[in-house]
Amino acid sequence: MYSKEQKDIIKYTRAKVLSHMGQSPVDGHGVDHAIRVATWAVEIAKKEKANVYLCEIAGLLHDVGRALEGIDNDGGFKKRHHELSYEICQDWFRNDEAFTMLSKQEKLIILYSIRYHWNNVADKYLEAIVLRDADKMDLFGKIGIVRTEKYLNYDREKIMLHMRFRTDDMFWIRTETARKFFEKQKMFDPILNYTVKKLKEDIHPIDL
Repeated sequence: MYSKEQKDIIKYTRAKVLSHMGQSPVDGHGVDHAIRVATWAVEIAKKEKANVYLCEIAGLLHDVGRALEGIDNDGGFKKRHHELSYEICQDWFRNDEAFTMLSKQEKLIILYSIRYHWNNVADKYLEAIVLRDADKMDLFGKIGIVRTEKYLNYDREKIMLHMRFRTDDMFWIRTETARKFFEKQKMFDPILNYTVKKLKEDIHPIDL
């Protein structure tokens, strides 16, 4: 599927992400998440006829800014992780010689996909849509519950709020391929069962 040069870039990117994110891991959004998203991106891209190579790279890189999210920048403004990821990758693409094997257009597609992997209507490139769907796949199923609990430090109120967001995420699954994966694997069922169980725990007897 890939040329030797492309395989080398994938291998290098994976190692760079592992080194970068391993220094400041973020629960639920670490290297393991990036690898799963890249894997989903490859599977979706193959069937949607997107550029598989660029989708895999974007999947690996999309959350590299997570460790810096919430830190004050100049003027007290706190940038979101997608913007930080974009800026980090922009710097790597400009200054890391290994990435010179990517063309300018390839870099632009990857950067656009990373910067807007949160924006459900940023559709300039099919690869951006594929990345968003790949990222969403890791929100559901049992792994989605584990990730949410870890990321929110087991704060019940915050977890329940995020579980409500999953219906919105489900609505915005865009590709036919991702939708088929989602339905075939019944990926929403664990989220629904978890939510119902927690809601029932909040039901108490009513007295006069």
